[in-house]
Amino acid sequence: MGMIFMFVTLYFLRFNINALIIFGIWFTVLTLPVIYLHIEYYIANRKQEIAIKDDELTVITQNGNTYKFKFTELSKVILYKSASLDKGGIQFTPIESYHYARIITKSEKQIIVTCLMTPKLEEVVNELKGVQKIRKKRLFCTLLWK
Repeated sequence: MGMIFMFVTLYFLRFNINALIIFGIWFTVLTLPVIYLHIEYYIANRKQEIAIKDDELTVITQNGNTYKFKFTELSKVILYKSASLDKGGIQFTPIESYHYARIITKSEKQIIVTCLMTPKLEEVVNELKGVQKIRKKRLFCTLLWK
């Protein structure tokens, strides 16, 4: 929708060079962080599968190793998510739709699940019954910041 708005505005401004520069800078500022997050999430979760059945979490890693964790072996789940993704929230930037969960086992192993694996990540996190859930609100949910 933003692209359509930009092109319509530029059309009415007859593609003025100053308007092109301003919209180009604005587009770059909004797009580069999204590209960064998308690549970061893709690298973290490529060829990874996670399944939740009954009271067990199964993780198949990139190199084909399979790990199974009972819910009792899980310490906590930290969900990093923008406040705008809550009910009634309005997203102002594209980066606000990127979110992830960090599942931490009692042995301190960390499992990262990003919104690229499932767009309804909060629903998946809520399936982990009996596990402490922590919500951290962030505008820019990079995997580097805990």
